[in-house]
Amino acid sequence: MTVALRKNVQRLILVRHSLPEKIVGVPAREWHLSSEGQQRSHLLAQKLANYQPAIIAASTEPKAIETAQIIAQQFDKSVEVVGGLNEHNRSNLSFVEEKKFIETLAAFFATPDKLVMGLETATQAYQRFQQAVENIIAKTPNGDVIIVTHGTVITLFIAAFTGKEAFNFWQQIEHPMGIVLPLPDLKSLEIITVKSR
Repeated sequence: MTVALRKNVQRLILVRHSLPEKIVGVPAREWHLSSEGQQRSHLLAQKLANYQPAIIAASTEPKAIETAQIIAQQFDKSVEVVGGLNEHNRSNLSFVEEKKFIETLAAFFATPDKLVMGLETATQAYQRFQQAVENIIAKTPNGDVIIVTHGTVITLFIAAFTGKEAFNFWQQIEHPMGIVLPLPDLKSLEIITVKSR
């Protein structure tokens, strides 16, 4: 698992989208930010102010695009919407009760090559996401790279590069959260959260 990284790119900052407004009967991939999610996005944007993004990319999902747009305002930049950055493909699933979802996700991380839920295995989701990240980095010769995306694919990526246990890491990430990885090695990380820990 290697990424062809350019050494003059400084940091990769993976941002989990902010708090969505959950609507039963509407697929999660179509959810928008709640008003609290918008407020939290502004707080995270302030905490990212010292970085120097050359690009701010987002998945095609509204909650990620809206989070990225709020962050981009901090830097007077536009958002590039990129295919491949979306959440693990669960488009065939309806709303799942939280306890059942967490149990299923534990199995998803534990058996990455088995189709546990949705339309992708964990391995397939990771490979698709990793390729999209690599493509963004490859075309960004200078400056930091901010990518606003989703909890499951962030977790798979972090687990692959740092060796962290995936399910435990997933349980700790928040809406929103920034995870800063130095390039090119991606081995260590810094967590940026808007909530007091």
